[in-house]
Amino acid sequence: METSIVQLTDCIPAQVLRPLLDSLAAATGWSAALHDRTGRSVLDERCEASFEGPAVPILVEGQCIATLRLCASSVPAPVALGPSAAPAVAGDLIEATPLLESVASVLSHACELALRLRERTEEMMALSHLSTLLSGRREPQIVLETVTRSVTELMDVKAAAIRLLEENGQELRVVAVHNLSPEYLNKGPIVLSRSVVDQRALAGEVVYVEDMASDPRVLYPEDARREGLASMLCVGMIYRGKPVGALRVYSEQVRTFSTADLNLLRGIAQLAAAFIRNAQLDVERQEQLRIQRQVELAADVQRRLLPSAPPHVPPFEVFGRYEPCFELGGDFYDFIPLPHGLGLVVGDVVGKGVAAGLLMAAVRATLRAHIEDIYDIDQIMSKANAALARDTRDHEFATLFYGTVDVRTRRLTYCSAGHEPALLLRDGQFIELSVGGIPLGIDATQRYEKGLIDLSPGDVLLLYTDGVTDASSFEGRKFGRERVRQAVLAASSGGARDIVNHVLWETRRYVGLNYRPDDMTLVAVKVH
Repeated sequence: METSIVQLTDCIPAQVLRPLLDSLAAATGWSAALHDRTGRSVLDERCEASFEGPAVPILVEGQCIATLRLCASSVPAPVALGPSAAPAVAGDLIEATPLLESVASVLSHACELALRLRERTEEMMALSHLSTLLSGRREPQIVLETVTRSVTELMDVKAAAIRLLEENGQELRVVAVHNLSPEYLNKGPIVLSRSVVDQRALAGEVVYVEDMASDPRVLYPEDARREGLASMLCVGMIYRGKPVGALRVYSEQVRTFSTADLNLLRGIAQLAAAFIRNAQLDVERQEQLRIQRQVELAADVQRRLLPSAPPHVPPFEVFGRYEPCFELGGDFYDFIPLPHGLGLVVGDVVGKGVAAGLLMAAVRATLRAHIEDIYDIDQIMSKANAALARDTRDHEFATLFYGTVDVRTRRLTYCSAGHEPALLLRDGQFIELSVGGIPLGIDATQRYEKGLIDLSPGDVLLLYTDGVTDASSFEGRKFGRERVRQAVLAASSGGARDIVNHVLWETRRYVGLNYRPDDMTLVAVKVH
């Protein structure tokens, strides 16, 4: 607050000053008056004096804003405090000087308190305005530039700047500035390991530099001198214990900042830190939404790779179902039309999510490509394995069951590449079909075997992935193969759809609300 333009009545209302002058006159027996710096009466009162008595200045921050005086008048004072109100002489006025000084001191102190209160009120209003600005959804760059301009005006300094910590945590980059030249801003990088000022600020201190041109902590003192910068305050912008950046203010002359200045700058820095971090989180949320949309599109493509409906291939009734644990999964099943039958595929690639989904598509495409040109299942699997081993990393592989059923002979020819053994239910007994070899993609030179079995009316064949057997209860016990067998047996009188749905139902009932960490895929074949 500029005291050169402060009037006494700006700080203390006239309705308070008038009774005070009356009381002072009553205590001394003489007229009391207040004059401003130009000699005019503050309260438009006249002091018709035979001579003037002592005058005491009312000071605010060392500047005289008014004068309090007593006047010896031929007219008695309007109020007296007793019989002592007798005509006085000049000596009486001089004796009243200590009282006059005490009253002036009280008025000076009251004025300073009023000014400080007004300043704090203005600061709080400014902070409230900044808080509203920072809590809204506005362009971050405009908001930060508004912050630097506002803090410059509030603290009556020459300039202000906001620097943000780079993602690598090694350098501070200027993002908003007020009243600093491009030459000064381009003086050089602010490397955190070299800047003691910023290190301490980001640790939570408010750092004061009295003279930037001579302080050894300043990285570019000559540039500061040419820019006309003297004192500096630097405070870290910290959000929930994590440093975001630093807010600096610069004065044109050497200046000592008050505690109120420090608290104001710290408050603004905290508001700015919260805004910046929220803006960063908003960008991250937008990026996550963009990725999520891409994942949803990829999941839709993946679903379209699965059979849209079970094929009609008497005497075989076929049904399949896929239950991913995420949008994208690594399981898949496929029905491949053949000249005299149907190809049955159930696969499970390592991992989950996007990577597994992409690998699943590659395995499916590779298998279908070789089925087009090769008849023998063992050769198809060997070729697919070699291609996958060539195009994938060491930790990427897939388990796969591929079988074909011949509608003329009811023969099943199959190969299991490290996959869960298929279950064949016949006359109440289960046969595990596990002939084949190791998972695809591990050893390019691996050769695979094929298994043959003739199916009979009433047989039930179930292909599934380990997401079914590994599904766990809250106690951590797995669903296991035995429970899979029991579920198949319980539903074996129904059709292929009934069998698949019953196994899934029993799995879900066993797991309950426990987290399911893997995809589940089932294909059932009922022989009529």
